[in-house]
Amino acid sequence: MLPLPVGGESAAAPINLPSKFACDSRTGIATLPNSMKTLYLDCISGISGDMTVGALIDLGVKPSALEWEIEKLNLGHFHMHYDRAKRKDIEGVKFDIHGGETHGEGCGHDHKHEEHTHSHEHDHSHEHKHGEECCDHDHDHDHEEHAHEHGRTHKEIKALITASELSAGVKKRALAIFQRIAVAEGKIHGMSADDVHFHEVGALDSIADIVLTCVGIEALGVERVVCSALNDGHGTVECAHGTFPVPAPATLEILRGIAIGQIDEPHELITPTGAAIVAEFAESFGLMPTMVVEKIGYGLGTRELAKRPNVLRAVLGTTA
Repeated sequence: MLPLPVGGESAAAPINLPSKFACDSRTGIATLPNSMKTLYLDCISGISGDMTVGALIDLGVKPSALEWEIEKLNLGHFHMHYDRAKRKDIEGVKFDIHGGETHGEGCGHDHKHEEHTHSHEHDHSHEHKHGEECCDHDHDHDHEEHAHEHGRTHKEIKALITASELSAGVKKRALAIFQRIAVAEGKIHGMSADDVHFHEVGALDSIADIVLTCVGIEALGVERVVCSALNDGHGTVECAHGTFPVPAPATLEILRGIAIGQIDEPHELITPTGAAIVAEFAESFGLMPTMVVEKIGYGLGTRELAKRPNVLRAVLGTTA
């Protein structure tokens, strides 16, 4: 922030801004002429859907606004959690959603939450592993690994979103993101995109992460999204169909045409949902553009990584 000089004899000398910047005469904040509200996604530890939602909440999107919007989909009983926690001493928001009629240790209430984040640091007894989503979902619920006989197909999810009262912009983006995932999964498994099946837990996670990402980006008034270079981890990930290499097949298929590398972390860092979000929203990939930074938010993954904070950094500001 660049303060304006105060009038009078003791006023400081005017600040000489670089030629591309101007100074708001009311607030004293540096601005860019003809600026665009820009979101920069810094994927230091990859990206997943829940990390994106957590980062948007940390940027200022109100949990109550997200809950209001997700109610429009009539998903049944669920609970959304927004925990403030740390990964290698970087504080941010850990977002989770759970299906069912009970909350935590039997609190017994449905999807109604206070508009604040919990200040305790726990992971609700299940890991988001930046993996497992090659089986069509973003979170690993260890206590719900029994087989679910039902879920939602891509065709059903499209109908659900289309029939909702979500804004036209949110619908368009959410449908496009689901289309990217379904086309990739369909190609890998040799089936129509409409027939791709999202298991019960995975469908809830995926719908929430994708729709709430679109809601959050719209709520922040973002006009442009730029993403850092993408790097996944290495090794293998266990899925319903067996052991697969990292990057997961769906992730790699979704990111065709986008540069991706690997770093020395033996885990999946980029999930198919995260890949589809950046493939849909990001207009370019690379270094952070010159921007006037307004807010920084951090979305947390569950696992503590050995060599880096398991966070997605989201930078909101203006670019020329």
